[in-house]
Amino acid sequence: MVCSDNLEGTDMMSPVVKPAKVDPKKGKEFIEGIREGLDDFAEGRYKVFKDADELIAYLLSP
Repeated sequence: MVCSDNLEGTDMMSPVVKPAKVDPKKGKEFIEGIREGLDDFAEGRYKVFKDADELIAYLLSP
């Protein structure tokens, strides 16, 4: 079925946004980091924080 109404200038249509191109090297590094993190977690190398403030303090500590 075809609509004869002109939809330009309305909120009913949105432009198509092309996805950002991903550098294959950075994608591999990201996946490798996830894999390493999962390995650490599986081997019990992780820290549990009580709340976001404790996490921030840990990340900002030298």
